Amino acid sequence: MAFGYRYKLERQENGWWLVRFPGIPEALTEGEAAEEARANALDCVLAALEGYMKAGKPLPRQAASHSGQDRAVFPSLVTAKLAVYETMRERGWSKLKLAKELGMPENSVRRLLDLRHSSHMWIIDEALKTMNAELSIDLPKVRVRRKAA
Repeated sequence: MAFGYRYKLERQENGWWLVRFPGIPEALTEGEAAEEARANALDCVLAALEGYMKAGKPLPRQAASHSGQDRAVFPSLVTAKLAVYETMRERGWSKLKLAKELGMPENSVRRLLDLRHSSHMWIIDEALKTMNAELSIDLPKVRVRRKAA
């Protein structure tokens, strides 16, 4: 299941469409058409989460969801990077400490936490393993199809 944040799409008096993310007041975007507003939603919420990470704040959980119609769905790599960030916060680890434990420069850890950088999954796995954590992934349930009689 993909991870993302639900949003509310609201028509404004001027005819434009506003996207609001409950629990993330910093995440607001709009579009002239509903489709445009929906297309802007992912970039908007990523920018807000980057701000939380830069400030060292916990990520909002209230609006997080694995399902729902109007939601900005994250690529798997972004979800994995958020898991590294949250694990670091939970353990009280700095970027410098993780870099030392992984035997790499601190700027490599900065790139690892950059939601828009194309990191390798093996580095994320190593970072989580180093912090005695793992990335939890659930496979979709298989639906059994009935044969027509």
